[in-house]
Amino acid sequence: MSETLSRRSITFFRGADAASIDDDGMMSPPDVPAEVREAMDLTPLHTASQVKVLFKGEGPDGFSLVYAKFGPGYKLPRHSHNADCLYYVISGQARMGSRILEPGDGLFVKADQPYAYQAGPDGIEILEFRAKTSIDMKVFDRTVERWTPIVAAAAAAAMSE
Repeated sequence: MSETLSRRSITFFRGADAASIDDDGMMSPPDVPAEVREAMDLTPLHTASQVKVLFKGEGPDGFSLVYAKFGPGYKLPRHSHNADCLYYVISGQARMGSRILEPGDGLFVKADQPYAYQAGPDGIEILEFRAKTSIDMKVFDRTVERWTPIVAAAAAAAMSE
């Protein structure tokens, strides 16, 4: 994934070599309730998204950079991570309540703060900067009723790609 020049303390990375966040193991699997997993096909959540670890530093408090792309209208469940995160929108839009974030915009989310956003009509590409190399994902949407529009939006996004 990355190449280090130890004499100069410079690390280079190539996006083309980035592993998926699932393959890398940087984030624990989301704790989706068994009731939801048994009642719904969650496959669209993966087919309408792409999340790659671009850079992961040394040690648990190393710096990390993740690239995420979500299809049009994709909804993330309300969730939190155990690390502060700084997000930067590359393209598309993120909708958070009445706020719309566009390219060049971003947000900072403190560790353990629940949040969610929905990709705009053209989807979204976003960078996630963290001062951790291993994170969790605690999901606050716990019922089939809450997950139904999330999965439906992912299925629609997957069909539109």
